[in-house]
Amino acid sequence: MRRSPDAVLSRSIAAIVGGYAVSNLVAIAFATALPMVQAVAVVTSMMLSFLFYALAAIWAFSAKTAMLGWAGMIVTGLIALLIWGAYSLAESLV
Repeated sequence: MRRSPDAVLSRSIAAIVGGYAVSNLVAIAFATALPMVQAVAVVTSMMLSFLFYALAAIWAFSAKTAMLGWAGMIVTGLIALLIWGAYSLAESLV
């Protein structure tokens, strides 16, 4: 299956930029949501962010279309933002 250069460029940008954004959002969400001492939660979430960066890059190139690759990044980022927002709101109310 031959892909156009534009699709490859879009997937590459999704893997690099989108993967970076998703991995950082997931790390922030995990750092606030994990029920551990704050320092341990931050270190654990940063280690997990490498896993999510790799998974995001794999997703960007394995999706059927470039749009699905971007959609996966956006949905994952929004879920991470919702988790972070919910836990931040819960902490501010306590």
